Amino acid sequence: MTKALLHNTLEIIRNLLNLRYIFLYYLNFVIVFAVLSSTLIQAASPHIEVIALFENKAMLYVENEQVLVSVGEVTKHGVKLVAADAYGAIIEFNGTQRRYNLGNVVRGTGEATNNNVAVADIIVYQGIDTMFRTTGSINGYPVNFLVDTGASSIAISSREAKRLGINYKLDGKPTWVSTASGVERASAVTIDKVTISGVTIRSVDGLVIEGSEPSVPLLGMSYLNRFNIVNDGNVMRLKRKY
Repeated sequence: MTKALLHNTLEIIRNLLNLRYIFLYYLNFVIVFAVLSSTLIQAASPHIEVIALFENKAMLYVENEQVLVSVGEVTKHGVKLVAADAYGAIIEFNGTQRRYNLGNVVRGTGEATNNNVAVADIIVYQGIDTMFRTTGSINGYPVNFLVDTGASSIAISSREAKRLGINYKLDGKPTWVSTASGVERASAVTIDKVTISGVTIRSVDGLVIEGSEPSVPLLGMSYLNRFNIVNDGNVMRLKRKY
């Protein structure tokens, strides 16, 4: 009887050990599967850039397409805008949320960068008024631009300069400029950074003109000269030179 009891005990221990090995095998399988699934999800994530921010809205550049998204809205790429403020946006893709600062580029690996060179050309469309307009940012603040290849530099009003945190009276150099209204006082400044469609150019020449004009900031050649400009009629393409 003692022998039988001992045999049964040993048999139970062997079975328990076998179960332990089976459990460890399946546990390793689950871990490997989870890691591979996470990698595949990241690899499938789209190229995302935050190019402008507004109250409860964000202008995104997703897979070479510029889209204006409201909070709670999901794009056709499966990208959802969860929240947006003056500093960044929370974006959800495949159940994963991540905060994106203005100008961030998130590629398929999920790695965030802030490069000075965009993956694709900047595309600007002509409006019904025949003007070319685009959205972007100056020093991280959202801006609607009027593209003006006839302007030597970026031009903004003194009122806009205050909103953008540009201390033109302290840091600017007094000058005069010719406008549609005549000769106006202005200040030549150096803008820290200007971003369009994720392309950030630093130390850009700008002009701050006293008063409320121009009503829309002009995107002039101090930014545009970094690109080869191709105008196809109602579409303007800015192709990077380097």
